[in-house]
Amino acid sequence: MSITFIDPMVIRSLNKSKLRKKILYYLYKIYPHATYLSEISRRVRSDPSNVLGCLKGLNGRYNGHFSLIELGLVECKEVNGMKLYKLTEYGKKIVEVLLDQDSDIIESLRW
Repeated sequence: MSITFIDPMVIRSLNKSKLRKKILYYLYKIYPHATYLSEISRRVRSDPSNVLGCLKGLNGRYNGHFSLIELGLVECKEVNGMKLYKLTEYGKKIVEVLLDQDSDIIESLRW
């Protein structure tokens, strides 16, 4: 088992936005495949502009420093003029740590 360093800014960013977490979990579900903005938007049931804000940051509303791409959790690749978003290896490890932590919390609540 390897230990993954989790930047506190990553945890802060994810805790401040349920949508960022939903996007991350969806991209984890389809990993290692990439997908386009409208598909992510449809799957997480949110407006494409909000999803784009979480992925890349948007003026004022979403801080770019805390975007999923800026934090290194998601990457954007252009293929045939279309932008595709994919979870990075680091993003995958972060989701696995979060899922593991959540399962520990869930288990500790059962009696």
